[in-house]
Amino acid sequence: MNTNFLNTLRYIGKNKLRLLRYLARIYPSPAYLSEIAKATNLSIQEVKDMLLGTASIHQDDKSLVDLGLVDIVEGEGFKYYRLSEEGKNFLDFLESQNVKEKLLFQKNGVKGLVRVLDTTLSFAVNLALLNLLKLGLEYGVFHAINEKKHYADALVDIPVRNKVLLKTMLETYTTLGFAETAFNRIWGRSINYKLELNIGSISYLTLDVIPIFDRMLEFVEVSLNSKSPISFMDFDKNAEFWDMRLNSQLTKIYRTIIKEIGGITRGKRVLDLGCGSVSPEEIGKIVGYEGVYTGVDFSHNLLNIAKRRVKRNGLDWVTLKEIDVQKVKPKGEYDVVIVSFLLEYIPNVQHVINSAVNALGEGGKLIIVEPFRENYPGIEAWEFFEKLTKEFIKFPSKNEIIYSLESTGRTFRVEEFGKSVLAIEVL
Repeated sequence: MNTNFLNTLRYIGKNKLRLLRYLARIYPSPAYLSEIAKATNLSIQEVKDMLLGTASIHQDDKSLVDLGLVDIVEGEGFKYYRLSEEGKNFLDFLESQNVKEKLLFQKNGVKGLVRVLDTTLSFAVNLALLNLLKLGLEYGVFHAINEKKHYADALVDIPVRNKVLLKTMLETYTTLGFAETAFNRIWGRSINYKLELNIGSISYLTLDVIPIFDRMLEFVEVSLNSKSPISFMDFDKNAEFWDMRLNSQLTKIYRTIIKEIGGITRGKRVLDLGCGSVSPEEIGKIVGYEGVYTGVDFSHNLLNIAKRRVKRNGLDWVTLKEIDVQKVKPKGEYDVVIVSFLLEYIPNVQHVINSAVNALGEGGKLIIVEPFRENYPGIEAWEFFEKLTKEFIKFPSKNEIIYSLESTGRTFRVEEFGKSVLAIEVL
């Protein structure tokens, strides 16, 4: 392990890492400050501070240029910035060694990581609730329904162009108890909502969910003001947004949990349903050429991102298939099947669970990671924002999954990890 790069890690936070990864994506092209800011969702001043260390908050820090990770390129009176050779080597080091993941696991173990996952998902629900209430105040929804009125009149009175999305928002308020409906009328209710932050739990939060939910709030606001529906969270058209989500610390944590409780090691045969753009490289490296990794996803662009990463690392044993997971029919071929944040897009959960179980041999494990809806009160608020993805249906319940498992006719043992993870072993 490169000890110099371990020292460099002291100065690399999540935003600096995001900046470096963007420069890696466009390498060897350089970029100027505003380009980097737009691509990383940071302000120009923040980007400048991280590159050059000009702000007072960075005086005790080291900038990316000081660390030798980024080169300044002069041209036509402008300064551009490009990932240096040292920067490429540093990112390769992070990828090959999984440094942050290993350090995090050593510190917390599976039990601690499960707590991080559950705490962050609960926090995500609260963020969604706050953002939903903010929308109601901003667009005068609560004022418009402060007394009983016909549903159609409420839709007209609220100054929003996208009435279809507005109707979904009103239905969500009703589900959450912020409004009531009867006989085609709607009226508001008193809102008793309290957000409690336990100081001890803050250390178990992965805070990079905040910019993700901020981004989804922006998407909703633009959609509300558009006459026709706009898709900002399409898996293909907005693959970069999804790749950002799949690279978040939260997703890295639940992938670590999957690898640990699934016993994914060198030589294992793994089927990843709804694999996305990150898992193929990450888990493919672990199983090695002695193993098998098959990733299935219907998103052409996310798989293209995954294929580039797989090819860059020479992971010839990784197979990626662009098909609907509902059409997968393997028989007893795998040691581990992964289903993470997938079932909310599936109309027939039982069918996918049946296929997943049938893909396992005796002693094989199915690992499911989802915010099981009975464990997260108010999850409908989060679902409102996720519905910007046209395939989204709803987050599954644990009982729905258990029922689906019982319908497979196989003998199995279920182990629960916190509020969001199930490990199913086929006996």
